[in-house]
Amino acid sequence: MDPNPNKPNEKRERAAVIRRLIHETLPGAAGANPAIFGPGSPLDSLGLVNFLADLEYRLGEEFGREIVLASERAMSRSRSPFRDADALSAYIEEILNT
Repeated sequence: MDPNPNKPNEKRERAAVIRRLIHETLPGAAGANPAIFGPGSPLDSLGLVNFLADLEYRLGEEFGREIVLASERAMSRSRSPFRDADALSAYIEEILNT
């Protein structure tokens, strides 16, 4: 049995914060799962770099640790974690869990 019964709530709250930060940082974000990079995205490659730098800063402020999103780990994936808000949220959760 999990000694911390609030853990599921903490995970949900953290996920909500991550989603909020993505939506606040992404220019023109609309809908529940906006495209970030690729077809239907508002960003070109320079826009993606700026978005990621801004998001890394905001995440660092929120969670009190440095978070690097554009890494070898991200670039080596067969499916980009930057394709949409759902994929990026899951990737950030992965980073925060390590």
